[in-house]
Amino acid sequence: MKHEQLQPKEVAKIKHGYDPSQITYEDLLSHVRERRWVELEKGHPGRASNTNAVSNTTRALTAFMEANDLSEMDVVSEELIGTSLWDIAIRVMGTDSTARRRRGEINTRIRPWAMELIRAASAIFEDETFGQRLKRLREEADLTLLQLARAISKGNKKTTEVTLFTWEKEEKRPAPSSLYKVERMEEVLGVPPGYLSEIMPATPYFAKSHETGLSRSVQRRVSAHLPDDFDSRDIDEQDRILEWVAENILSTPKEVLEDGSTSAPKVGPNLSVYALSREPSARLKMAPKHLLNELDALRNFKTADFVPLGLNRNLTWSSSIADRQDYEVRAFFGALYQMGLPEANMSLSTFLCPGVIDRFIAWKRERRGGYTRSIEITLELIDSSLHPKFGLIAQSPGFGARLPSVGGLISEADVQRAQGDWVKACEYAKAFTSKRLKELTNLVAKGRDPFEALLPVLDHPQPLREYYKIVHEIRDRMPGDVYPLRRAEALRDLMILRLGLDLALRQKNNRELFVCLPGQIPRSWKELKRLARGEMSLNNEGGWIVRMPKSAFKNSDSNAVDEENTFPLKDRDGLYGEIEEYLDARPRLLKTYEDPGTFFVKTVSGRTKTAAYDQFGYYNAFRKVVRTYGIYNPFTGRGAIRGLRPHGPHSVRHVLATHLVATTGGFSEAAGLLLDSEQMVRETYAKWGSEDRHTRSRDCAWDSIFNEGGDA
Repeated sequence: MKHEQLQPKEVAKIKHGYDPSQITYEDLLSHVRERRWVELEKGHPGRASNTNAVSNTTRALTAFMEANDLSEMDVVSEELIGTSLWDIAIRVMGTDSTARRRRGEINTRIRPWAMELIRAASAIFEDETFGQRLKRLREEADLTLLQLARAISKGNKKTTEVTLFTWEKEEKRPAPSSLYKVERMEEVLGVPPGYLSEIMPATPYFAKSHETGLSRSVQRRVSAHLPDDFDSRDIDEQDRILEWVAENILSTPKEVLEDGSTSAPKVGPNLSVYALSREPSARLKMAPKHLLNELDALRNFKTADFVPLGLNRNLTWSSSIADRQDYEVRAFFGALYQMGLPEANMSLSTFLCPGVIDRFIAWKRERRGGYTRSIEITLELIDSSLHPKFGLIAQSPGFGARLPSVGGLISEADVQRAQGDWVKACEYAKAFTSKRLKELTNLVAKGRDPFEALLPVLDHPQPLREYYKIVHEIRDRMPGDVYPLRRAEALRDLMILRLGLDLALRQKNNRELFVCLPGQIPRSWKELKRLARGEMSLNNEGGWIVRMPKSAFKNSDSNAVDEENTFPLKDRDGLYGEIEEYLDARPRLLKTYEDPGTFFVKTVSGRTKTAAYDQFGYYNAFRKVVRTYGIYNPFTGRGAIRGLRPHGPHSVRHVLATHLVATTGGFSEAAGLLLDSEQMVRETYAKWGSEDRHTRSRDCAWDSIFNEGGDA
């Protein structure tokens, strides 16, 4: 403007806030022209003078612009739609009769229309997300992603077009550490400071990353459990926090140690997975091809509809059991790889070497702090493979024989025994493995406590009420709609816990549960029986039900379940609404991947083979829910239950069984809920020993005497 009072910088300083509409005088001129023409045609349609009247109105606006040194590219601001600046701007137009007429035209028509236009434009942009605004501004600036990325890159602080692409698509969010990039973009795109950063999404706690000095894969797991100010704390305190996270969140409760203590041994935060992988992986060592061929042969032998010609077997494996056993063998060889077994010597023929078995037991004991059930599982698989009548290795002389001696693992005696008489070598190895299994039975039974991770819950008078606090924690920390993918994941976490508590089924039944979306036709009982899986669907009354055939249950040979089972889900505590919200968000997890039809689906990525969970994926997903929402973290103040430890989905059945036994006094209700026998509930699920029964019986006896609080 001509007057110093209205320099553009001064105008920007006193504006009440940046107008997201960015209406220019060019936009306003066009709007005024159209608005005035509609007004005139409505009152006097077809009048010749309408054109001159429109010209007079637009001339009033251009005169205002000329008087204040405003161009068509300038943004409409306080000088036209404000108060004090308006008074100054209108006076500079002069006081003659022409100026007065134009001032009147501006005041009665143009100012209201400008405000109308800005309000309309603001309504368009007021709900813009960060990604939408970034894309709009970039396109208005006529810049490609690559050009913008190069423009905001400075020195060593490079920004890639992929980063900007994921921000625009909202597949990822700019972290607080990327604020300087956002501020640089504001400069490049020519918008006032804060226009982008003010709607920069507040990063959820689990998306933040802290510098810990650990490997990237471990740091990613640890960061979710560190306080926001971790980076500013002193080194000693950071070490204490990392040690607590490693011991209480990332690790699994250990068995009772030989000295009788029940605390887990000290562990570092680098809790790497050691099982060999079937696919190329950045984190895991891939199993050699010849070992995978042997595993495939073992799988085919145990899962084929018909026993291969010339062989015998006593049991068949389902696909889930086959997956589990396949993993156990790969974990066995992953341990041997860490002990120094060369890749070329990895073969199932190492099952014939007692020295290998003992080294594996010692390695696992040292790693876990005691003898664990996982050692037994591996030895049971080895023992069955060496069975003289039904074991694949014993029935296949020379199967996978790769037995050159390896110091400390495979002795010359092992090699000579296998080369001399394969059958006798298998018998010798089986006798040794069976002996170790018998010895381990007492050691593992002595130290194993399946309830240790759940003690704060199971020792509570109302275990289910206490455990349900995790549901409330998930709800309280549910990400907003600005994080659609994070919200979808949190809704899945909520459903994993809620359906697990409501149905009390085993994890296999939960992860394999089909879903019939509204409008689809449910599967027939015949198809469900053939697939041995259940399905969740709506009934005729609009309520959610789960139909589960007998063939889907682990104990399908018992009388605890019927041939066809229908479990209605009641709309307790808003369950139906949360189911529907999850199903609406479920496509965000799938992205463009094929829908496997299961209720629970993974968050797919470029390496995902299928969106359906396998046994280990679902187990880890459940443990993540417990680690993220269940375990109280004194350093962050997050988490529902003090003293809770990581545990898997099967623990839900312990919680439900203990709650029913503790509150109803009998095991029959718990057995009915778990669809199992009372004996199994007593032996496996409910933490309700003789001291608990004694205490309740004693209280009942004395309460009957002092039932009104008086004297006996």
